[in-house]
Amino acid sequence: MALVLVGAATGVTQTLPFETEAMRRPTIKTGGDVLIRGGRILTVTKGTIERGDILIRKGKITAIGANVGAPAGVQVIDATGRVITPGIVDGHVHRGILATNEGSDSITADVRIFDVLDSSTKNVWQALAGGETTGMALHGSANAVGGQSTVIKFKYQRPVEEMPIADAPRMIKFALGENVTRSGSTTSNRFPRTRMGVQAVYRRGFTEAKSYMAEWDAFEKGGKKGDPPRKDLRLETLADILRGKIWVQCHSYRADEMLMMVRLSQEFGFKIGAMQHALEAYKIAPELAKAGVGVSMFVDNWSFKIEGYDAIPFNAAICTAAGVNVSINTDGVSGMPSIAIDGAKTMRYGGLSEDQAMATLTINPAKQLGIDHRVGSLEVGKDGDIVIWDGHPLSVYARASTTLIEGEVYFQRRDAFGLDKSSTLKTKLDANKKTAPLNIPEARVYAIVGATVHPVSGPAIVDGTVIVENGKIAAVGKGIAIPSGATRVNANGMHVYPGFIDAGTSMGLSEVSPIGQMNDNAELGAFQADLIAQTAIQVQSEHFPVARMGGILSTLSRPTGGTVSGQASLVNTFGWTGEHKSLNQTFLVVNFPGAGTGFSFDASLACCTFEQLLGGEYNPPIQGQQHNHDDNDGHDHSQDLQGGQGGGGGQGGGSAADLEAFFKRASDYAAKKDKIDLGMEAMIPYVTGKAPVLLRVRSAASIRAAVAFAKKYNLKVVLAGAADAWKEAELLKKENMPVIIQPAGRSTLSSNSPANDWDPYDTTFALPHLLAKAGVKFAFMSEDNSGSFNLPVRVGQSCAYGLSPEDAIKALTLWSAEILGVGDRLGSIQPGKLGNLVITDGDPFELTTNVVGVFVGGRPVALESKFTRLRDQYMKRLWSYEKSWLP
Repeated sequence: MALVLVGAATGVTQTLPFETEAMRRPTIKTGGDVLIRGGRILTVTKGTIERGDILIRKGKITAIGANVGAPAGVQVIDATGRVITPGIVDGHVHRGILATNEGSDSITADVRIFDVLDSSTKNVWQALAGGETTGMALHGSANAVGGQSTVIKFKYQRPVEEMPIADAPRMIKFALGENVTRSGSTTSNRFPRTRMGVQAVYRRGFTEAKSYMAEWDAFEKGGKKGDPPRKDLRLETLADILRGKIWVQCHSYRADEMLMMVRLSQEFGFKIGAMQHALEAYKIAPELAKAGVGVSMFVDNWSFKIEGYDAIPFNAAICTAAGVNVSINTDGVSGMPSIAIDGAKTMRYGGLSEDQAMATLTINPAKQLGIDHRVGSLEVGKDGDIVIWDGHPLSVYARASTTLIEGEVYFQRRDAFGLDKSSTLKTKLDANKKTAPLNIPEARVYAIVGATVHPVSGPAIVDGTVIVENGKIAAVGKGIAIPSGATRVNANGMHVYPGFIDAGTSMGLSEVSPIGQMNDNAELGAFQADLIAQTAIQVQSEHFPVARMGGILSTLSRPTGGTVSGQASLVNTFGWTGEHKSLNQTFLVVNFPGAGTGFSFDASLACCTFEQLLGGEYNPPIQGQQHNHDDNDGHDHSQDLQGGQGGGGGQGGGSAADLEAFFKRASDYAAKKDKIDLGMEAMIPYVTGKAPVLLRVRSAASIRAAVAFAKKYNLKVVLAGAADAWKEAELLKKENMPVIIQPAGRSTLSSNSPANDWDPYDTTFALPHLLAKAGVKFAFMSEDNSGSFNLPVRVGQSCAYGLSPEDAIKALTLWSAEILGVGDRLGSIQPGKLGNLVITDGDPFELTTNVVGVFVGGRPVALESKFTRLRDQYMKRLWSYEKSWLP
């Protein structure tokens, strides 16, 4: 089914796919009795069955193996050529609930998430689309002791009473750190304000609960004579924690606060199901293992606040090596999560096996939630919670096809865009060679030999050679002569690609977003054309070496504030100074009015703090309204860094009329200068069409308006953001207007959500394919300084939704370079171009592949970063001491 629209600006009639609630209803109905036949079964705990069947009767697995028969009347689902796994268990979500935080007091143990469950919310269905069947619906992290949480199954549109798992332990949300102390707030006066105060809250609360228990015990032992003690629901809940009836799930980032909570649990005798998020768990992995405390973590989100600055993607592997039970969570709010890919990251960052990576998504979180007797693996007697995948879930070339809970189908893929036939899928993982980074000495001339070279501008060259001399590519080919004295780089069995380009970050301008002194990306005022990003780039930013680990060797670093933000600078991710990094290409950044683009995990691109974002409290701004968060630090979004839905951001203007007036004034100034105006001087190259303008847009309407605006002023324009570009692909192709888009592929918070509720669920994944099919040139941007290194992995996931791997590579390299105006210097491996090269031991999109070497400006740069320094430091700690020394 499709929606027919007529474009107001073009008069073109379009037929667009859309999605309604009715379209989410599966066509298969089993009643809990089903045979899944012929798939590759990953049991997680009992090995892999290459071609097997699973029989489910009355919601339970009754048989699993080869040639299982289908009893009469039992529905059969053919899974031939597909992969079957247990449903993913997400140990930390905010889906299916109508409220997140009750942050009025430090202790609100008496409130219950169950009271606000709603099975009809779209975000429950979106979890199913990502392969999730079970999750723990948690209270937010606004206070030390939050509300009672509920372990649920994502039974979309079923009676809410069917969602909770009846025999799951009761849970409660604890929280530590900045979310509780609100130490960055200028308005909060709630105790506690420090981590010392947080510990005191727990001690005082549990001490009071023990007295409460003693009063009731005395009353019971005394034969219940006289008046009973006062009933206090908060203390009753704390007492049940001490009695072991309620497990603690504790939001935590720093190692010191986690260790404090472990010691409190030992002192007061309560059980910790898991330390949630646990970003610095690797620092105390031996202590956690000895205490038997598991961790449910973000796999690689870091630098979004100061207490997340030491997070590393090797966290899961270090903790696993120490014997800690590790799971991966999403903190999911909405959108279809790519949580399976987050599990796969543990293979690249730490070398976990396929089975270990799958366990972080299934059996490990099931144990942390006390439900491993029911879910987390495919075994006879367990619930029939199953996902049938097109491809292996740990590969980027995969997508969920069918999701079942207790044998009933709750999600069934609908190919709204007709892209499945052109998709790239892989049912078996490539081997992880675990290749160590190459040790390449400094030299004037290099010969990279023996690799498969991917020039991008032409076909791959097997057993090829690349000569790099004086910073540039001197020659490329097969059997070419190697200059005398050249340093040979043996790349046998490896692959060489042009350096990948991230066409949208604020890298070097913003380090830790909530700390004002560490941000230079957003100036006051709506129109600041003469600001130049390069002048403020901090070359020692930890984001640059991390980006290089993913093969990102160049990025367009842009200012974000106001309507006309300033001039973005294209830079390499290695260089001794801002000038040395610079590729001498700038873009005027314009947050086009009405083009609010939401937020990414990088909080520098949103005004909400992560206390609010992680609690699921972000809502897009509405023109003229103030947006108040649950912690009452009301503020408005009129200066949203990405361009507000209403004013476009910044002070002193920002409406469409203001922008129109500004460009008219700039055009008039360029034609006939009056007195010198530096802002207008900066605009001359842009209004005369000599330099490119980056118009940040989102909706189809804003795209049409931006195209009309560009034509009116004869601007050389690139659109950025452009989530609705697929709806205006004909217009963009006609006007030869390229776009820079965000790929899907995130797992946390509001991940991969379409621009509109009625867009098909996989729109964000399908967008690149739809643009390529229409002939629109596009590049990719991460919109995430700290997460830029994941850009190739995110791009690769769109190949399971129609994008060809060849076009994916081009969009990361040559197309990006051409769109950014440096196609003569970057984007392909050709003589005369800059020596920006990436060496991998396999497919650069897959997480069984490792980046083993990079050249920036023709020089090898060591793959060292904050990640590897902390990894090496704490792996040394793990193996250098006898575990017996621990207290």
